[in-house]
Amino acid sequence: MTADRGGAAVRRDGREIPSFAPNFSVYVLPPNVVCLYSDHRKFFLEGELYVALAPLLAAGRSFKAIFDALEPDFPVAAVTEALRRLVERRFVRLAGAAGVPARADPAAAYWASLGLPPGAAEWNLRNCRVRIRALDVEGADDLAAALGALGVRVVRRAADLTLVLVSDYLEARLAQENGRHLAAGAPWLIVQPSGIAPLVGPVFTPGRGACWTCLADRMRWNREIKAFLERRHARPVVLSPLARGTLGHGAAAFAALEIAKAIATEFRTDLRDHIVSLDLTGSTIARHFVAARPQCPACGRPERRDPHRAPVPLALKAGGTLVLTSGGYRALSPGATLARYRKHVSPLTGVVSRLEPMEADLSLNTSYVARHNFSPRPETVQALKAGLGGDSYGKGSTSEQAQASALMEAIERYSGIFQGDEIRATRRFADFAPGEAVAPNDVMLFSEAQYRQGPAGPHDHGSDAPAPFDPSADMEWSPVWSLRDERFKYLPTSFLYYFCRGQGHEQTSADSNGCAAGNTLEEAIVQGFLELVERDAYAIWWYNRVRRPPLDLDALDDSYIRDLRAQLAEAGRRLWVLDVTTDLGIPTFVAISQWTENGEEYVEFGSGAHFDTRIAALRAITELNQFFSIGLMARRNGVDPGHDGAAGWRLASNPYFVPEGAPRLTADFRPGFARLDRRDQVRACVDLTARLGLDFLVLDQTRPDIDVPVVKVIVPGMRHFYRRFGPGRLYDVPLALGWLDRPVPEADLNPLFPPT
Repeated sequence: MTADRGGAAVRRDGREIPSFAPNFSVYVLPPNVVCLYSDHRKFFLEGELYVALAPLLAAGRSFKAIFDALEPDFPVAAVTEALRRLVERRFVRLAGAAGVPARADPAAAYWASLGLPPGAAEWNLRNCRVRIRALDVEGADDLAAALGALGVRVVRRAADLTLVLVSDYLEARLAQENGRHLAAGAPWLIVQPSGIAPLVGPVFTPGRGACWTCLADRMRWNREIKAFLERRHARPVVLSPLARGTLGHGAAAFAALEIAKAIATEFRTDLRDHIVSLDLTGSTIARHFVAARPQCPACGRPERRDPHRAPVPLALKAGGTLVLTSGGYRALSPGATLARYRKHVSPLTGVVSRLEPMEADLSLNTSYVARHNFSPRPETVQALKAGLGGDSYGKGSTSEQAQASALMEAIERYSGIFQGDEIRATRRFADFAPGEAVAPNDVMLFSEAQYRQGPAGPHDHGSDAPAPFDPSADMEWSPVWSLRDERFKYLPTSFLYYFCRGQGHEQTSADSNGCAAGNTLEEAIVQGFLELVERDAYAIWWYNRVRRPPLDLDALDDSYIRDLRAQLAEAGRRLWVLDVTTDLGIPTFVAISQWTENGEEYVEFGSGAHFDTRIAALRAITELNQFFSIGLMARRNGVDPGHDGAAGWRLASNPYFVPEGAPRLTADFRPGFARLDRRDQVRACVDLTARLGLDFLVLDQTRPDIDVPVVKVIVPGMRHFYRRFGPGRLYDVPLALGWLDRPVPEADLNPLFPPT
């Protein structure tokens, strides 16, 4: 006697009736093959025993009858083993005794297709009472009928699960619905049967996962036009019939199937933490991850939102194997990064609405763009339209790496937006102890002349200086961790987060300099620091217009660089890479390409820095590819990309674009650096800046609902490539390195804006 996984037994004298699982069609293929066929699974059973057994199973015979029929031709042990295997693999299921055959309707076949044990789905559906509430929308009767046909127990009063039908997931009354279910601890879900893309889910289970407020917060980012119309109290004069009406019965059938599937599997389907949508224009089903927000005002923890909570010192973790990619040393491969974080891509609930390849005219240009809308709440149509075109770009020598790069950059930007739960306090700079706070211009580095010119308009981190800093004025400050001094220091909150409008925001502004996302906190810190290194070197080269030698690309002997150079040459584009490495000793390069098209001269740039010379060159060259695509898309859309073809960008007018001297191969930053673990690499960066008398500040911007490590690295004194002309490295480094004999006066610095 052998028991199956459900506890039933294959017995010689058994009265149970085995039958093929209803998700299979069964074919006998003479002379000795049986085929079990379904849309998703196909199996071949070979042997005369299976050919003899199949008709008996199809006829609804009991175990006893099957053994009696087969015993003259096959050993009992062989029949027992064959049946046992069929039952264990769920090719065959057992019905009750007394000759009652197994029920085989389409629903039972569907549950079997999901791999559910016989009877499990029916039992779960029978024991979950479902109530339907409709908020001024059609479709409740259709949904109830579709659920009933699938075996769902629909009731009118006390229920285990409530379905709320709406015409819009941001329906204001859902806030009250959410509050009631949170207070009662009762699960519920939303169904939107109307529209061109009906929606269902997720199941909101208080205490586990997201609530409606978590969902609405993310969805508003992706529905900025609708949110704008509601915020401005736009008056509807015509509503599409699809706004509240349903198109046939397809939406009800779709929603019912997803709901029944969730109940039948004890809520182990995607509906547990996803919205599922059906696009009626293409009949495609998509899943949209809904992240729980620990800082949510409805279901989250109050201490997460307290701006006066104590900051947590930043602790570096040791260990971890680093993966070498053309973008740097990473804790995970690009493919693994995508697999982990692609759930944040969704036009409904994602940080990124779409992740797609950029337009390119070179096969080796694999750049990607992450589409999103991270603009502040606009109050005019013009401001709305200006903010809807937000994108983040990704580069890499492979498509997979470029996708991961674009996705992580978008997550980085999202994490830096002020949300209101950041740690901050209102104080005067004069009230801090010496060295406890950093004056804004110690980081922004505007010159006195720039301050005297005054802001030309709202400060947007461009070339215009903000209002002069008043150390006696109240303003909001937030803590950042000094890895050099191992203590907290304070910077204005509006310098650290985008769109912050706290006290004193007129005197500072946030930008992306030093911001980075990573698979680990340490990886993010290293990437943020490398961005500072790259931009500092770029600014020193650009504004001083220093002639620099070329990097010897042949000596790198990199196949990607070699193949890309060949493609560029075939397209009539020249390529060279300038070595702009500074006193930091970290290889930093500017890749430049020049070509002529329709009588116009074009020049494009890319830059990169890394401890490894080859990787630094790849970062610069793949960023150049990125700008090729941006310029290409702009020109095809009839938009001036800002510098291509402009007279001021011609090589003849800018000799510092052209290399000077013999090609050379820059040495890697430090022998053995690549073998350091993630903590020691961060420590090496801190030690390097400390030797130059520079602090190393880190703000952890990781958002708990995203769970991707994001930081902002700040090294006061290092230069942004924006027009920041205060004293310091911009003037000192070219002299210290012998690039110039005397500092360039501020009035003689490069008047051109660098490409960004």
